Amino acid sequence: MIDFAKYFSAGLKSTLRLLNGTNFSYKGPWVLVYPDTVVDSWYVGDFSSAEYTLSVDLDTNDKEIVKCIVVAGPSVASVNVFGRSNLGQNLIDVTATVNNSKVTLIVSPSTPGVNGSKLIFSATYYHTINPLVP
Repeated sequence: MIDFAKYFSAGLKSTLRLLNGTNFSYKGPWVLVYPDTVVDSWYVGDFSSAEYTLSVDLDTNDKEIVKCIVVAGPSVASVNVFGRSNLGQNLIDVTATVNNSKVTLIVSPSTPGVNGSKLIFSATYYHTINPLVP
């Protein structure tokens, strides 16, 4: 059993503090990237926005990490890529859609030559504060 007290403590302002030397790591599950690959989805009644880190790996020499934020209402979604680093070429394009209640984060290969890249992600979700009005 994991002793969480070795990794976390109470932080300031009711936060969870990682103890020195504690980090997060991700390996999967991963998805293969082809045109219009759904990465994640959520309901606007539950969350209003999310922040994503997308890690893409095509092969030894083609890797990319993308940071983006998504905000959505019942009829519109917006995605903003605010950070990107790669080893020479963009591997993915990122979009978001909404259909009256469900937001979907979608990626597509930036070129046909990078079809089949593997993608893993992490997300931080922000709850909807005001109730949806029909």
